[in-house]
Amino acid sequence: MKIFLLEDDFSLNKLISNALEKKGFFITSVDNGYDAMTNILNNNYDLYILDINVPGFSGHEVLEEIRKRHEDLPVIIVSAELDIDNISKAYELGCNDYLKKPFELEELLLHLKYHIKTILKNDIDKDVIELGFGYKFNLKDQNLYKHDHEIVLTHKEKLLLTLFVNNLDKTVTSEMIHEYVWDNKAVEAVSMRSVIHKLQKKLKNGMIANIRGVGYKFISKDISGF
Repeated sequence: MKIFLLEDDFSLNKLISNALEKKGFFITSVDNGYDAMTNILNNNYDLYILDINVPGFSGHEVLEEIRKRHEDLPVIIVSAELDIDNISKAYELGCNDYLKKPFELEELLLHLKYHIKTILKNDIDKDVIELGFGYKFNLKDQNLYKHDHEIVLTHKEKLLLTLFVNNLDKTVTSEMIHEYVWDNKAVEAVSMRSVIHKLQKKLKNGMIANIRGVGYKFISKDISGF
């Protein structure tokens, strides 16, 4: 799962980023509103954490831009601003939560878990996903196993498999893969197919099905049937 963090306090930014990376999240963090705008206009994330008072565009302005592009994705505001006007404005612009600084990291994680479960319909406490044919994927550490033996994945293979696991038995379009795995950065079609092919070779034949002209589908199976 990809999380975007806007926090201009270097120490807090690093603390949050490291803590969430240890939980298995993929983190993109910036310390100013200019970089935040550039990232959200060119990339897609699953959840956003925004401070309000940052250099450049404010967290409110960044939130407003996010809501123009994504109506439903979770946005958590973390701020030392305690006056009701700032809090009201954040909710009016569409934030899902407002966490007042200072806060414990565990408190932030609890808020993340709630929004991931209620909005994204994903339970991050369910670490291991059974994929069938003896394969398991640990969403927390992004590791793939077959009969408890780890299969080494590259960074992009982990992102790709995470995208598939979050969309089991659903068609994942080439555009979704481009956005999630490559952050919408320029990539040749042959490079994308290469990563998909390499991941296919690490799984049982047929688990990643090519939907001609559309994209791919990860076929989950009931292990008891095999």
